[in-house]
Amino acid sequence: MSRACLTLLLALAVVSPTAPARAQAAATAPLDGLVAGLVEDALGGALDAATVRVTCGTVVREARTDATGRFVIEGLPRTACLVQASADLFTAVTHAVDLAGRRDAQVRFVVELAGIASEVTVTPARGEQERTFDVPEPIGVVTREELESRPVQLLPQALREETGVLVQQTTTAQASVFIRGFSAQRVLYLLDGVRFNTSTYRAGATQYLGWVDPGSVQRMEVVRGPSSVQYGSDALGGAVNVISRAPQVIPVGTRGSGAVELVGATADMSGGMEAYGELRAPGLALRGGLSTRAADDLRTGGGVDSHSALTRYLGLPSTIAYDRLPSTGFRQSGWSAAVTVPLGQGSALTGLAMQQSQSSVNRHDREIGGDGLFRSVYDPQRLGFGYARYQRATALGPFAALQATVSFNQQQDDRLEQARPSTFFETETARTRVLGYAAQGTLQAWKGHSVTTGAELYDESIATTRDRWTGGAASALRPEIPDGAGYRSAAVFVQDTASLFHDRLGLRAGLRLGSYTYEAPADPGLGVSAERVRMSAATFNVGAVWSLTDAVNITGSVSRGFRAANAFDLGAIGVSGGGFEVAPTEAAALGALIGSNDGATAVGTGAPVVQLGPESLYAFDAGVKVRTRRVAGSVVAFDLELRDAIARRTAIFPTGIVGTSVAGYAIVAQDAAGRAYVAVDSRPIVTRVNVDRGRVLGIEGDVQVRVAPAWIASANVSLAQGRDGDDVYLRRMPPLMGAARVKWEPSVHPVWAEAVITAAATQDRLSPGDLADARIGGRRRRADIATFFNGTATDMGLVQAGRLVPTGESLAEVQARVLGDADVSYLYTSTPGFVVVSLRGGWRLTSHVDATVIVDNLTDRNYRWHGSGTDAPGVSLMAKLGVRF
Repeated sequence: MSRACLTLLLALAVVSPTAPARAQAAATAPLDGLVAGLVEDALGGALDAATVRVTCGTVVREARTDATGRFVIEGLPRTACLVQASADLFTAVTHAVDLAGRRDAQVRFVVELAGIASEVTVTPARGEQERTFDVPEPIGVVTREELESRPVQLLPQALREETGVLVQQTTTAQASVFIRGFSAQRVLYLLDGVRFNTSTYRAGATQYLGWVDPGSVQRMEVVRGPSSVQYGSDALGGAVNVISRAPQVIPVGTRGSGAVELVGATADMSGGMEAYGELRAPGLALRGGLSTRAADDLRTGGGVDSHSALTRYLGLPSTIAYDRLPSTGFRQSGWSAAVTVPLGQGSALTGLAMQQSQSSVNRHDREIGGDGLFRSVYDPQRLGFGYARYQRATALGPFAALQATVSFNQQQDDRLEQARPSTFFETETARTRVLGYAAQGTLQAWKGHSVTTGAELYDESIATTRDRWTGGAASALRPEIPDGAGYRSAAVFVQDTASLFHDRLGLRAGLRLGSYTYEAPADPGLGVSAERVRMSAATFNVGAVWSLTDAVNITGSVSRGFRAANAFDLGAIGVSGGGFEVAPTEAAALGALIGSNDGATAVGTGAPVVQLGPESLYAFDAGVKVRTRRVAGSVVAFDLELRDAIARRTAIFPTGIVGTSVAGYAIVAQDAAGRAYVAVDSRPIVTRVNVDRGRVLGIEGDVQVRVAPAWIASANVSLAQGRDGDDVYLRRMPPLMGAARVKWEPSVHPVWAEAVITAAATQDRLSPGDLADARIGGRRRRADIATFFNGTATDMGLVQAGRLVPTGESLAEVQARVLGDADVSYLYTSTPGFVVVSLRGGWRLTSHVDATVIVDNLTDRNYRWHGSGTDAPGVSLMAKLGVRF
């Protein structure tokens, strides 16, 4: 949720001696005293880079707060001292401490805004720092302090309590951000403003942001609504900009520092360690970090797996076989390094490099947690990311600021899947390598106007394989995306930000022109034809902020989001979250017609499947932002109008398609409506098409209140509802959801505590694809029950001699009990709502040691975030211990 710019400190106030006495005491006292503490604003936000000055007679020491608002000042005399905290836009605060009878003192500053101000963000207007109160977009910020105080194992989990954000998890090692009902291809991830998305991202949930180590992140910024002018294709639902912990140079001397954090949790018996070190000097600043974590099988609320294949196909509770989700443990480790080199005249060279690797990641919803396969594994998962950036903040010619960036992004996503121990298994490898080039400049064009213009190029190369292993021998199959495919995007953009009428009206307008090209080489041996698809688009945005009073802003915006069909849309073949998917060109070659929806009830519309084009979105936002010294809040309503939306649709094939091979997979069945099936998935074959239109309507609101000097309360709520042009619910639309918290942080003790409630209403607005999805509805047919009964259930020993051991039933009796007289039924026709309570607290044990304790899901509620492949953790105790040096 949004924070004010940040925080100031407290302390034990004592009577200060006179100045001469204090100076005499300071002159003779040993210099081994220490003052440590925290600086925060009135709304509880940690204040980064605040100046803290300690004066003990003639001895003066100064330091700046870190990203969590903390500071430590050493080498002080054992006497009475004055401590002052100050920062831009805030009123300085002074406290007195007496070190005469002790070696160290803890203080906390709570600073008031010198005027109306809000936190700083760089995301909405590219290349500019602006107060969130003054921008038209709705924005959320997660600070370093919040990253440390929340139960975060994967980076996207830090956004779970933010307004309008749903964090879905297909596996315990993966997390995907949904903004206004959009995810994956329709939400843009950035790392320090560098594009993180690649053209291989799928339409459903994606795991890739979870590869970024939370320990390397200073804050996260979420812009809700299209950001295509600023950052290009994919930013339909919104953008997430991850800001890394960049080292800062110091004016004089050389200083080294570091920290180690240990963490453990009971729900998944996990443990981890993070460590970093910094070296800062006037001409160079370096930062390096290491992290590792290991998780075991997850225990969910009540020890129940709500979507277990045992329940879905056999009507039995999961607890007859397990009380922790099997094969949900994983391992993750990596490193990061950052550098800052000042070059003089307001310019600097900065760089970042990171590498992360995940292993032993199993897709629970494809295994016993849903579809009942023997194994479905993501291993390994690897990220290699880096950039070098030149930036100049002083005038050079017509430009007030310049920036140029070269980046490298490599993502590896390898998989293995096998239905039964005795059957063949398939392996896939996929490596996407991206070289990026971007440059931009900001001009103060005329009074009140700031114009940012620039260009960017991202060049992707994709290397893939797919093999089927039978009896130790491998045979090559067509990869999900053709090997050797490439994707290139290029764009130019311009954006003008203006402040008019004595700063009462803020305007923003921007334009982007982009070109996108997908190419795939021919591979006749695997049935791949050469293909080249080129798309282009122009996008715009217009936004306004009217200052009704110093404390109230009215906001509005009209923008066009754009997403070019990517490599996955155009070339992918294989099992996805919506079923077995074929590329549009493959479906068209087989004479497929577009189905009326994406599920098993689809019928032909008469329209043929054709080559994909881009999709676009027109967004209309209107809202109110309020900001006083004690209260901050906002309400925004939005209308998102999709045009030519890229969506899954069931392919309706001509009669007689059975026996035809699609990328090495034989079509084994076809029903009377023309829907076709392959053996590896029980759902009908789907493909990608441009549908006429879709619409998402919604509202979002949040509020923060400083109710007393030591107490702060906040809450948020959001709702989004979407349908396409055929009046079909859009896939995975989030339910009505929200969060609330109350935090206590007294000024006289180095402790804090908070209670947090997260809640979601029942989601019964499900698309046919949602109902078929093992993670949501869990469709089951007689043939599906028979496959599981004779397959995995037999392999597990639950079926012996043709009888289900716990009940003694035959296959026919199980089918009759689970389905009744129906041919098809669903495990769920809605995602149940929930209310979950958590408690958190922290204690600064010494000036260098902090402890945090989190009790999550206090009532051990069994629940699932909509669309997730696993239930959420049950009651869990998480403990963190941080040591700074």
